[in-house]
Amino acid sequence: MRLPRLNIAHFNWTAASTVVAAIALAVGLIFNGIQVREGAAAQRQARLATQLGLLTQLQSTLSQSVYSRVPYAQQFQEIRAGRRAALTPPAYRVTAEEATNIDYFAWLFNHGYVTTPGSEKLWGPRMICEYQHAFAPGFQEAARDLPDLIEFIQRRGPALAHLERC
Repeated sequence: MRLPRLNIAHFNWTAASTVVAAIALAVGLIFNGIQVREGAAAQRQARLATQLGLLTQLQSTLSQSVYSRVPYAQQFQEIRAGRRAALTPPAYRVTAEEATNIDYFAWLFNHGYVTTPGSEKLWGPRMICEYQHAFAPGFQEAARDLPDLIEFIQRRGPALAHLERC
């Protein structure tokens, strides 16, 4: 039995090259799609790592500033009880430093720079408590001095207030 012979002269090279080009294009698009997806996942991981690093730094800074306010706790109690009109200059300075740090932290939340899942529930109640117990009594015009913290409390306060007792 004899096999039929291919007539190369009648083979449609244009159609074959079009098919090969279409296959190459499809393969290229698939690989590009995979690379884009992997790149996006890597960006999400990098953003999360950056946020966690930032949160860790802020935790350290806030802890230090809160502890620097401890020696002046009596003054805050006296202000809340109405037995003192204002903080002493050293107490005001350490409280203003802490307030500035927390106001910056609130700015990060308000503008979407901190989006790590659960971070708002972890930090929000503490920020609200610090405002209620230190900044509101210690500052004459807290709304002017701490605009981002006030905005944070107004937006999220009702949803976060039940998570921690001050």
